[in-house]
Amino acid sequence: MSHYDVWDSCERPFPSGCCKLGHLFVCNGVNVTHVDNFADEIPQHCTSLTIANANNSFINNGYWKFLSNLTYLEDLAFYNNKISSLSDLKPVYIEDLENLKFLTLAFGELRTFPVEIFHTLASLEYLSLQCNKLQNISEGNWNFPLLNNLIMSHNRIATVGIKHFKGLENLAELDLSYNRISHFSLKVLDSMPNLKYLRLSFNQLVYISDFSHQHAHLLYFALSSNLFVSLEGSVFNGLKSVRTIEFSSNSIKDPPSVNSKNNVTSALALSLESNLIEVLSPLFFDHFPYLNLINVDFNRIHHIEENTFRSVPNVTSISMRGNAIHIIPRQLFQHLQNLNFIELQVNRIQNLDPYIFNQLSKHVQVYIQNNPIVCDCQALPLLKWLSASGMSIMHFPTCQSPKPLENQNIYYATLPQDCPASTLMPVSTNVTPTEHPNTFKDQNTLIFLIGLLLAPLICSCLIPLCAVCRSSHEDSE
Repeated sequence: MSHYDVWDSCERPFPSGCCKLGHLFVCNGVNVTHVDNFADEIPQHCTSLTIANANNSFINNGYWKFLSNLTYLEDLAFYNNKISSLSDLKPVYIEDLENLKFLTLAFGELRTFPVEIFHTLASLEYLSLQCNKLQNISEGNWNFPLLNNLIMSHNRIATVGIKHFKGLENLAELDLSYNRISHFSLKVLDSMPNLKYLRLSFNQLVYISDFSHQHAHLLYFALSSNLFVSLEGSVFNGLKSVRTIEFSSNSIKDPPSVNSKNNVTSALALSLESNLIEVLSPLFFDHFPYLNLINVDFNRIHHIEENTFRSVPNVTSISMRGNAIHIIPRQLFQHLQNLNFIELQVNRIQNLDPYIFNQLSKHVQVYIQNNPIVCDCQALPLLKWLSASGMSIMHFPTCQSPKPLENQNIYYATLPQDCPASTLMPVSTNVTPTEHPNTFKDQNTLIFLIGLLLAPLICSCLIPLCAVCRSSHEDSE
């Protein structure tokens, strides 16, 4: 496992079949010993040491002392042990570990982390305490001036306040996901001016208070799988640099209530996946004008307003899978010249107007499978367009009805041949967004009118020609 990996669960810290029997002590990637006098066998030049599968009494029975001899250590990891307390770990045992950069105490039973014990680790860059039973965060000064990553996910932490995480000026990533946090004071970030990645997913948050101007360096802000019902505008107040915002798997139904002064001009990706959105409107995106990626998968969307994406002209990917969408507005993708991916799988779409996609580049990839497409005369324009447009339709949809065509790929299905002439007219693949699709609702009427206008001209040309032909014929006789 790399130092920057975060486990999704605490069930299996090692691959199946690895580290199952006895104690495991590995120095520099080499198995040292399984016997109790392991401390005597670990070479003093060891730079990376992993201790796994040791029980509580084994660790606490004076064995912390061996660390004092390993002054070359840069990486120290304790995995899957039964450590519930660090009371036997004296500061004197680790005060000479001046080179230690990576410390992992994961997959254990720690209930507290006495940060004062580790104050001598001035070179520490990475600290992982994930998958323990921590209920509280140590107050006071953490005093790790070089710490870059702090991982405390999968614990039982309930509150984070302004007394926590002091002395972490260079911290870039803080992971508090998979806890029980119901209150988070963003003032705690005052002591972390360089924080770029804040992960608060899988907690019990219902509200986030204002960001101040001091927290303008965040690039990634994750609040998925909490208890948000709505998006308060104040949560975006100080997000001057954020690139990705994740609010998936909450209970959000309404768009953000953000006033015009709080546009998040830096945001490039917004995820609202797995919420309770029913109507998709411009208000969801009006305050994120530079979005590239939009994800509203697996909501309850049954209606999309035609101008929903009016304020995000730079968007390259829109994903709306797993909703209840049955109609795509004709002008929905108008002016989205950078759009490369459209995902509409698993909705209730029965037919698609080809004009919807004529406005887009031929390089766009469209996913429309798993929709109840009705393969009748109304589907002929779509089929003709699919054949002529050159656009990449990934996984052509199958027909759901009529019964004889059920489950057949629409591209190969034999559609009705006795359709009205209006459905048989070829579909233009060169329609531009500025052309109005309803200028002439009946194309046959247009052709008839043109014929009436041209008939006198045609006759005036044909009559003299017929006279010449008759004269030539008589002369030949």
